[in-house]
Amino acid sequence: MPDSRESLAGASPGERAASPPNNIDTSFARWKDVRILEIGDRSLFAETLPQNTLLLWTGLHKIPAAPGRMNFGPSQAFMLMRALRNGSYDLIVCYPPPDNPLGIGTLFRLLGRKGPALLPALFRGCVPEFLRLPTNTPIAVLDTEDWTLVERHNFHLLYRCRAYFKRELPPDHWKAFVKTAHPHVPTARVRRNRALREGVSKMRPLALGISETKLSMIGDAKRDKTVDVFFAGALENSTVRETGVSQLKCLQDQGYRVDIAGSGLSKEEYFARCSRAWLTWSPEGYGWDCFRHYEAAACESVPIISQTTIHRHEPMRHGVHCFYYDVEGDDLQNVIVNALADKQRLAAIACNARDHVLKHHTHSKLCEYILESVLGDTNINATE
Repeated sequence: MPDSRESLAGASPGERAASPPNNIDTSFARWKDVRILEIGDRSLFAETLPQNTLLLWTGLHKIPAAPGRMNFGPSQAFMLMRALRNGSYDLIVCYPPPDNPLGIGTLFRLLGRKGPALLPALFRGCVPEFLRLPTNTPIAVLDTEDWTLVERHNFHLLYRCRAYFKRELPPDHWKAFVKTAHPHVPTARVRRNRALREGVSKMRPLALGISETKLSMIGDAKRDKTVDVFFAGALENSTVRETGVSQLKCLQDQGYRVDIAGSGLSKEEYFARCSRAWLTWSPEGYGWDCFRHYEAAACESVPIISQTTIHRHEPMRHGVHCFYYDVEGDDLQNVIVNALADKQRLAAIACNARDHVLKHHTHSKLCEYILESVLGDTNINATE
């Protein structure tokens, strides 16, 4: 039987060899032969391990056809079912859909699409439903959405997976089932449910991290510090931001060098201004975890972050890699003033922060974390 990755992708071996080289370091040596099927509207593994990954795209809008990437459609359904049955992959990575793909709300939203585009979009959204079919291939679910809940229509993924990685994972993991497994907060009766208890045991934290592409844009991040505090982003989507910006302006009135930009900066300008700042304010937005936490650290600008509300993966520590502040009162202002009082210590923290992100939070490191968590006890070479 031909390699199902090539069959599904419609790519010849020669085309696959022409794809971009793996953007990984020697720590990935044991995973050089791993075969990954990635399903969803994200592409963590397809970007990081392109030669090992077939991406089945389920997003509302199509992506350009390319080796190892395809928009799922009816013609590939039987190929996918055969791959699931035959165990053609070592790992299936699935991103849970935010809305029920068979729900009435999804249908009404898709009805706004014109004619021929409706059915393909509807079919692509239903691809995670194929994981209800029997398969011996381990499944990893990556939930990178802004909310803390596990939606009811994704319970089958929680039950079938080996690990359920969640960006906004509540400290009490049971609270991921608020108003989904229970009309309100999960009670003792719900917490005794065997299937849900097993699902909770599979939950793992997942950071957003930073891509190697962004890191290449940042470079070595060595720039003279000409700004005390930097912030760029929307202010109206979080009360934490709305209340905090007034404290930054108070500091500005006191003579501190505060750089507040809108959300329209180019990436190059954003990284350059971030690198010139001693501190970068990184308050939560729709979710607590934020790309800015890791981007600021990579730029050797110490993140100032609102107190955490989630269970984190390899967290940055207060006074070691970053500073956390309480949203009540004027704690943001006090933390910033105290941090800026010792520039030598601040420079050391900035170096620690960058080193920590490079060690734990690049996309390649996150892929390695997922692979080790799900396949750490598996001999990949023995399965070929």
